[in-house]
Amino acid sequence: MSAAAEQRKQIRQLMGGHEVHYSRYNRGQFDKDRYLRNELTDPRVCKSYLVGECPYDLFQGTKQSLGRCPQIHLAKHKLKYERETEIEGKRYPEFEREYFMILSKFVSECDNQISVAIRKLEHTPEEKKLIQQVTAELDNIDTKIALMTEEIEILAHNNETTKALLQSVKLQKLKQERKIVAKKVRNITENVGQSAQQKLQVCDVCGAYLSRLDTDRRLADHFLGKVHIGYAKMREQYMYYKQKLNRS
Repeated sequence: MSAAAEQRKQIRQLMGGHEVHYSRYNRGQFDKDRYLRNELTDPRVCKSYLVGECPYDLFQGTKQSLGRCPQIHLAKHKLKYERETEIEGKRYPEFEREYFMILSKFVSECDNQISVAIRKLEHTPEEKKLIQQVTAELDNIDTKIALMTEEIEILAHNNETTKALLQSVKLQKLKQERKIVAKKVRNITENVGQSAQQKLQVCDVCGAYLSRLDTDRRLADHFLGKVHIGYAKMREQYMYYKQKLNRS
């Protein structure tokens, strides 16, 4: 199942699993008067559309399109909701909670994608292999140093002074070699991945990769794109209703 299909399934579950399509209405399978008389509390009416913006609409026509919303979107319902809440002072906290749950799901999934994308920039498979090679080399030298130190102690204990001195010279060479390898490990672990990081960064709003070498025009195209704007709107609404619902 694709990511978009999985999102559609999860949203339907959050919305109650109702499947009412415009196409069916257009084919005359619903009585028009009955269809238009749907009250705001009807479970078939999309609460995200009433309270804010439905995710299905935000990503329509993009690579993250969820398809068509399975619930009803009618301007008369939105106008009625706005009139009742803004002019008449009526409240529908259950609508806002449902909308917030859907926003939470999208924001959480996007944040997870951002974390994964950032981790991918840290080290490529080739870089990880290189790090493993140099650290294994360092571990090998440390093992040799430990064994040689133990050998020198045994030789000294047995009064084999000449052999102990010869091994001590070898030990000093190993320790010098270790310093060189340790410096090499530090340089690699500190600098590896910098070339990728210098060229790419992750958008902290929508999770897309951005090239720092892109022109201002291309970067502007991203920030004005429908997917980026869609996530920006959801994050703004998410924070608004999170604070509002926490106060209530």
